Amino acid sequence: MRNMKNNAVILVILLAGTVAFASTASARWARFSLIVGYNGSNDPELASLKYADDDAIKYAHVLQNVSEKSILLTHMDKASARVFGAKKHKAPTRQNILNALTSLRKDMAVARKRGDRPVLFFVYSGHGNYDQEGRGYVHLEDGHWTTRDLYYSVFGPTKGDNPHHVVLIADACNAALLVNSRGSSQRRRVTGTSLKLESYPNVGVILSSSTVGEVHEWGKYLSGIFSHEIRSALLGPGDLNDDGEVGFAELAAFVAAANAEIKNEIYRIKPYIRPPLSAPNLPIISLKDGHFPSRVRIGKDFAGKSHLINGEMVRYVDFHKAAGHAFWMGIPGNGSFVVVHGDDEYVVPAGARGDLELSQLEKRNRSVLSARGPSAYYEKRLFSKPFGPARAQSWLRDQYAKSLTVQRLEIEPWYANGRAWTLLGAGMATLGGAAGFHAVAFQAHDDAQAAQWADERSAANERAAQNEKIAAAMYSVGGAAAIGSVIWFALDKRFKTVTYRPPIEVLLTPTGVQLKSQF
Repeated sequence: MRNMKNNAVILVILLAGTVAFASTASARWARFSLIVGYNGSNDPELASLKYADDDAIKYAHVLQNVSEKSILLTHMDKASARVFGAKKHKAPTRQNILNALTSLRKDMAVARKRGDRPVLFFVYSGHGNYDQEGRGYVHLEDGHWTTRDLYYSVFGPTKGDNPHHVVLIADACNAALLVNSRGSSQRRRVTGTSLKLESYPNVGVILSSSTVGEVHEWGKYLSGIFSHEIRSALLGPGDLNDDGEVGFAELAAFVAAANAEIKNEIYRIKPYIRPPLSAPNLPIISLKDGHFPSRVRIGKDFAGKSHLINGEMVRYVDFHKAAGHAFWMGIPGNGSFVVVHGDDEYVVPAGARGDLELSQLEKRNRSVLSARGPSAYYEKRLFSKPFGPARAQSWLRDQYAKSLTVQRLEIEPWYANGRAWTLLGAGMATLGGAAGFHAVAFQAHDDAQAAQWADERSAANERAAQNEKIAAAMYSVGGAAAIGSVIWFALDKRFKTVTYRPPIEVLLTPTGVQLKSQF
């Protein structure tokens, strides 16, 4: 009887564990998004951007199709209002960001209670910079959103009572400085900080940065180039294994292929795309679980450079597909869209619903063009290499882990100043020597008082005076050295270069790319 009870207890425990594991394994990623775009700045030396508001709107068009709740903060300029419609949005201010985060996190808590795994997308497009101390910030209508704001208001709550994941997407000048990820002794120095990305394993980042720390816009895309590449990948062309999802490794490989032929360092984008260490295979987007109005099947035989444009000639997607793999491409709106491929166009009619085969769409001769910019260089170089599993796997195997290595300058503790210690040691030794001469002077005074003869007393007093003079001089020198060393400790901020390599391993399998992390 006792054995039967024991067996029953064991069975209950095993069943409970199985249910718990199954619940965790089947938990759905519930996405929520906050998108901020601002063309301007409070820096008179920075010219206003043209397309940060357009980028924000297009990010919203993409993410609202996979988000349970999406909030957009931007001011559209007149040109954007003509293209996207004069819909009014809340201003990109600090308080509106904080209010939006509070609102989203309430809904995320509900999602978590029902068993889902909430993910917050925080997207910024606009100007970025850093102050004299090397602290990064981005511009808002009413001031700055700083590194500290980002860590405390966006990253910090991921480890609180309502744990969740965050995906930061920032297309801004010096975007990497927002997370203290990169530094150069020629460009900046940072103050001592405990704000380190590796301390937040639930945070993934997608950051732009050209070699010169600037972000480039192009009139042909009506967009920042990096943002356009990100959205292009997320709408389907970045899906290497046709599972309806785009992960961090796939996105990184797509962006690398898109920029492979950009040789000019002024224009070359060097992004930092790193998944959350606690969930390295988190799908950034899931086209199969989203609610896109329609999807278009791009088959294995389709190859070459193509793009997706809507009825207002706004370009949403560019890709250069290699033959041999297929993917679904999400259509981010209800209006008409056109897939442009060479001299052909495939028309997605307004109001189309469900899954569509490219071959079943109306095919016609190419007749539309998007807005064009002056850069023949971008026209020739961007998306010039075909993207497919072979190229992606080669880059992921050889380059992805290297691209995740970050460097920053960190302040060393005051006691690590070797030269100041040397000065202090010399000062203390001099003071010690001064004390020795002072002791000899005291002894000479005692000898003078004990002397029986005048000449002996005079000689002793002379020795005392000489030793006192030497002691006084050495006290001055030693004291100055000691005080100087203290000032040196206090004022001389010494820096060291710290290299961090995220513990991420790339696993190439027959079914696709997997990332393995330890944290």
